[in-house]
Amino acid sequence: MRIEHDPKALRALAGWKHCAATIGNFDGVHRGHQELLRRTVECARAKGLPAVVVTFDPHPAALFTEYPPRTLCSREYCLELLEEQGVDAVLLMPFTRELAEQTAEYFCRRVLQDELGVSDLFVGYDFRLGCDQAGADRMRDFGVYTLTQVDAVLEGGEPISSTRIRKALCEGRLDEANTLLGRAFSVRGEVVHGAGRGGPLLGVPTANLDVDDAHAMPAPAVYATSARLLDGPGEERGWRMAVTSFCKNPTFDGTHLTLETHILDFEGDIYGRQLEVRFVAELRKERRFNGLDALIAQIRADMDERRAFPL
Repeated sequence: MRIEHDPKALRALAGWKHCAATIGNFDGVHRGHQELLRRTVECARAKGLPAVVVTFDPHPAALFTEYPPRTLCSREYCLELLEEQGVDAVLLMPFTRELAEQTAEYFCRRVLQDELGVSDLFVGYDFRLGCDQAGADRMRDFGVYTLTQVDAVLEGGEPISSTRIRKALCEGRLDEANTLLGRAFSVRGEVVHGAGRGGPLLGVPTANLDVDDAHAMPAPAVYATSARLLDGPGEERGWRMAVTSFCKNPTFDGTHLTLETHILDFEGDIYGRQLEVRFVAELRKERRFNGLDALIAQIRADMDERRAFPL
C-alpha cells in the first residue's frame, strides 16, 4: 500500500488517471469504517481503479481543542488496518489551519477532482467537509465524480462510531467495544522498567507498557489479554495468552495507573521491545489484598482463568 502526503505526487507515482476514494478520519477502523472501505474497494475492483483513502493527521479536532478525543489506534496501526481492508493507497494530508480554512467546494474540486482524479467518492452517513461543514448533498455539486453516501452500520439499533466505542471502553463495557470494533481492542508501546515487583517479589514477571497518553484505554481492571512482540526474531512474534493489570496497584498503595502484562508460558528479556496487548475479556476489578500471599494466590487464579478464553 502506497502512502503519500501530496495528492499530485500520489497520482503521478501510481500512474493512474482516476481512482475510487473515501474520505474520513478512520480512527479505529471499526465496523462502520469497514463497510465504507468495503464499498470503496468493491467499486475500485469492478472498474479497474486504485482504491484510495483520504485522511488527515493529526485528527482535525486537535487543531481546535486542547483536549481532542483519545485515539482508538495509533496512526501506524490504522494504516495497517486500512491495508488489510484492501486499500491500495492512502493520501495522509497534514491537517493545518490553512487546510481547515478551505471550503468543501475548494477541497473537492482542487484536491479530490483535479489533483487526485477521483471518479467515485464514498462518504459516511454523517460526514462533513470544509470550514462550511458541507454534507453529501452539497458535495455532489462540487465535482464530476459520482458520490455515494453509505448508510450507518447499526449495532443494537444505534450507529457504530468511534465516540461510542470510546465511551464503552471508558465505562467498562469491553465486550461492547470489541463488538463495535469488529476485533479485540488493543494498545501498542515500548516495554519499559516498572517498580520491579513482578518477578522478584511476586514470581510473576510483567512487561510494563509505555502507551501514548493520547491513546484511549479501557476502564481500570484486570483483563484476559493476548500479547505479541512487534519486533525481533519472527519466531517470537506470535500471539500468546496473557493477563494484564491496568490498575493503581492498591495493595502497594499505588497512585498512578500502570499497564502491566504477564505473558503466559514465556521467558525472555523484552525491555525496549515493542509489544501489542489485545484485550479479550475483563477478569475482575482492581482491589486491595491483605498481604502478598493473598495477592499471589489471586494472580495465579487469574492466570488459570485466562486459559479458559480463546487466544
